Amino acid sequence: MDRLKKNTKIIFGIFCGLFVSLIIYLSYFTAYERDRLIQSSYNRRLWEQEDKVLRGTIYDARGRPLADTVIEGNVKKRIYPGGEAFGPLIGYSDRRFGRAGLEDALNGELLGVTEKDPMVLLRQKILGVADRGNDVYLTIDSQLQSTAYSLFRGRRGALAALDPNTGAVLALVSSPGYDASNLQNKWDGLLNNPDKPLINRATQGLYPPGSAFKIITLAAALCSHPEIEKKIYYTPGYVKINGRIIRDYENLWPGDYDLNTAFRYSSNTVFIQIGQEAGADNLFSMAEAFGFNANLDTDIPVATSTMPRPPSLGGDVELAEDSIGQGKILATPLQMARVALVIASGGRLVTPYVIQKIVTPLGLEKSMHKAEAPRIVLEKTVADKIKALMVDVVKSGTGKPANINGITVAGKTGSAENPHGKTHAWFVGFAPAEDPKIAVAAVVENAGGGGANAGPIVREVMLKYLNSLQNK
Repeated sequence: MDRLKKNTKIIFGIFCGLFVSLIIYLSYFTAYERDRLIQSSYNRRLWEQEDKVLRGTIYDARGRPLADTVIEGNVKKRIYPGGEAFGPLIGYSDRRFGRAGLEDALNGELLGVTEKDPMVLLRQKILGVADRGNDVYLTIDSQLQSTAYSLFRGRRGALAALDPNTGAVLALVSSPGYDASNLQNKWDGLLNNPDKPLINRATQGLYPPGSAFKIITLAAALCSHPEIEKKIYYTPGYVKINGRIIRDYENLWPGDYDLNTAFRYSSNTVFIQIGQEAGADNLFSMAEAFGFNANLDTDIPVATSTMPRPPSLGGDVELAEDSIGQGKILATPLQMARVALVIASGGRLVTPYVIQKIVTPLGLEKSMHKAEAPRIVLEKTVADKIKALMVDVVKSGTGKPANINGITVAGKTGSAENPHGKTHAWFVGFAPAEDPKIAVAAVVENAGGGGANAGPIVREVMLKYLNSLQNK
């Protein structure tokens, strides 16, 4: 009998423990995971809500619709006036294929299910607007976006343009793109396209940054060894490290280089020496200060740009490759635009954002962007020194194709070696150098030299934006 009582108590204790665990489990999801579960694209109730609500409109910065809902014969239809230039960014909302892009990230707002204030909900019901979702206004300029997209001419690549003072995203292009209207007729072709148009290369594409990364190498060296400004470096045109030979580009000559000349013509062998002087720890720390190895806490999903720490022992080859943006370093175009932003803003780093405001059916505006103090990455004196060198690159170096008459452009080219084919072409920069209004990074896959192939794209985007500011 005693044994029976003992077993009964054990079983009772187990069931009590399970019951308490269930309460804790349900409470956790109710308190902390509620919003995520409500807005999940796997939540079938949202599709039911879609039948009852007129999905909100997505506008560009000037109020031009990029995604809208029209009613044809009592049937709701989602249309995308922005066309191919906006497909990877805006995404789609389709009952058969699900959701992607901002249509997915902002689904709760567009359906109006994120509102929790009972008084607001009551007012919407009384005024007869309870069946409307919220409208979303982006920081993107649709004309700038369309211009940038057309400049790729169908080639694979991406571009990110930022306001260096605020972090507002001015353009976010992925090429090739797609038109999300009438997706039913296009889906198989998009899915099987070898150029992968459904991927947003600007935020999810990870590329070796090549020589564009030398901005960070230079920053690490100037902060740790400022005397390199006056130093002369000799190179025979190649370096040999632990049996690995790394050469300069064919148009560079062996001999003596000062810092200006090495940066102007992007000498790999000199920058390997500069990276060695900076040291692995300083280079790694500087990369992280610029935003590498950190999840970007912004309003759109962005892949993490990475730079593995070189090993303490036997990491000479890794350090050499890292110094010129090769090896295991991978970056998104949005991250490389942030690199340009840091120099443009005098050493400050701000978080990019694409959502300007959300407007409820009652006309109430709410901001999704949290105001934050800029993070100081570099002293302004160091940033200004790098800026001057970037101006020289465009005036008389590898970045000449990005030159704009009457406007001082700062930039850095990059030709990133690619194990799967031809090198990727990079250009990062900003303008006007004296008072930067736009910072841009562009990559063209398998295109070769960065100056000749990515530079003209950045040039035209900068010129288009700066002209639009004058015409406001």
